[in-house]
Amino acid sequence: MSDTAAVTRHAPASRLLHWLTAVLVLTTIPAGLIMVQEGLPRPVQDSLFLYHKNIGPVIGILVILRLAVRVARRPPPLPISLPRLQALLAETVHWLLYLTLVLMVMSGIVRVQAGGFPMELWDPLMGGMIGKDEALAASAKAFHDLCKTVLIVLMAGHIGAAAMHGLVKRDGIFSRMWPPV
Repeated sequence: MSDTAAVTRHAPASRLLHWLTAVLVLTTIPAGLIMVQEGLPRPVQDSLFLYHKNIGPVIGILVILRLAVRVARRPPPLPISLPRLQALLAETVHWLLYLTLVLMVMSGIVRVQAGGFPMELWDPLMGGMIGKDEALAASAKAFHDLCKTVLIVLMAGHIGAAAMHGLVKRDGIFSRMWPPV
């Protein structure tokens, strides 16, 4: 890799946090979609619920760390060959992904706690922050579901753009974030 290429890549910490978050989100969404299906064997459903609700806060921590790294190590500038509208759209989608992920985690925690359910790994740290409240749990569940749809749309656009830059255009934008370390 040339010196110029090294300068145009994200910091190693940003790349690692990006791909860790991606893997967890890409496993948590299917787990969340499957765990609520009728007729699922109870042990499978319990395992999916356990994974989904306990990985959510991990994703939240990774996003916060990613934002801290982004502040400490500004992302490299986009190539001047990228049209201004595409650059603005990319920036907007990135910030909406961060926001949506944080809102997903927060609404999931509220839904679980207000629903009176345990967060096995997290209860020692944040158990009992919110008392049982069925109305609040229902609102948090509806908001979590809305965020899920927004997140899936944003991710589809993000992954589609990454694939276009990495496989079709081969303009170096994908390699800013790849490989993970």
